[in-house]
Amino acid sequence: MDISRLQELQKEFDLEYFPGFWRIDSDADFINSLKHVCIALAGEVGELSNIVKKLDRRLMNLGGSIRDDDLDRLREEVTDIFIYVLIAANLLGMDLGDAYLRRLEYNRRRFSEFKSL
Repeated sequence: MDISRLQELQKEFDLEYFPGFWRIDSDADFINSLKHVCIALAGEVGELSNIVKKLDRRLMNLGGSIRDDDLDRLREEVTDIFIYVLIAANLLGMDLGDAYLRRLEYNRRRFSEFKSL
């Protein structure tokens, strides 16, 4: 499934479950919605980081390995992060797939000196 379709699905979900979030009648409403997404996104990145920190501490101090349930928790947090990125892209009225491809090309030029031979 392409990212544009995922953005559509997320917008449909948001409008069904959180219609007030999308009532944007002013710049202040827009910034408040974007602020909410930024705070939520930071929280999700924090949750992912906390899991990584605890796994690192457990592996350093207790040995062992990363278990399937650890990977499941990490994947859930990455998915939550992705959801908020989709919401942010929808708020900004952007096609995330197109923006990604443009940025990828920019980064190819930017980091061309690091390209392995």
